[in-house]
Amino acid sequence: MFNQNEMERAMTASIGSTIGRVVAFAIPLGVFLSLAACVVDDGPTGLLIQQDQLLDTSTGSTVCTVPGTATATRRRDGVLDVAVLDMAHTSYLLYPLVENLMGSLTGVVGSASPGPVEEMNNITLKSLHVKLDAAASAGTSVAWASGCSGEFDVPLGTYLLAPGATIGEIAEIIRPCNAASLTQYLQNQNLAEVTVNATVRAKGRLGSEDIESPPFGFRVTVCSGCLQTGYPDPAAGQFKFPLIPKCSDLTTNPYTGDPCNPAQDHLILCCATGVDAQGQATGIQCPAVPTGTATTTP
Repeated sequence: MFNQNEMERAMTASIGSTIGRVVAFAIPLGVFLSLAACVVDDGPTGLLIQQDQLLDTSTGSTVCTVPGTATATRRRDGVLDVAVLDMAHTSYLLYPLVENLMGSLTGVVGSASPGPVEEMNNITLKSLHVKLDAAASAGTSVAWASGCSGEFDVPLGTYLLAPGATIGEIAEIIRPCNAASLTQYLQNQNLAEVTVNATVRAKGRLGSEDIESPPFGFRVTVCSGCLQTGYPDPAAGQFKFPLIPKCSDLTTNPYTGDPCNPAQDHLILCCATGVDAQGQATGIQCPAVPTGTATTTP
């Protein structure tokens, strides 16, 4: 059975092969490009967000690298812990794998014959369009701050996607200003979490026309402290949020969070860099960098 992305790929391939053979020989190339580049709502457009890449953290890697080809396992939803970092840096990152579904089509450049041959179905990837919908409690709503709406574009580096090519990207789909509004909502409503549904579209250029992918839906659970509790290691189990160890008491830290953004998706252990007379942390480091010295028994 096809999933949605497989259907998009199959439909685009079918349309591309049929129109490519007929139109390439029947009408001028510029007309073909105009037809191929139309933005079709929720239909095959030649540009697709295939999946959210799942970064490999099994070996404890802290290297932030998003693979350019599909990971064997995709992330289907995410978690953002707004209590990990200060509000100026709290955000959620999507790692989309974007694909050019167009078939190869070459044409002669200029009027001279014979002339140089050019690939006509390259897509220039420009940005992602994001729309956030917070699933608020009945009778309430998340009020986005002035100048920070729930719908925005995320600029990307300009990349040329050849037909059939894929690229892994990093995109901030919940910005710090959005996270601040969500944190305020959690506090005002005395809630443990709130669900944010993000609708994401990749945007680019095909020839002289704009092109846009069908919508990619992604759900993020926003919480306060949920990634700082429930550690499998009994030694860390005592530090259930909001409790926190001193950095000087730690010799190791197996819970370093996501390699690109410590506030999302993976358990993280933070530590206090200093403590006042009342036992309150005067500084917090996330993830924890142990400064304690391991002891050995003779």
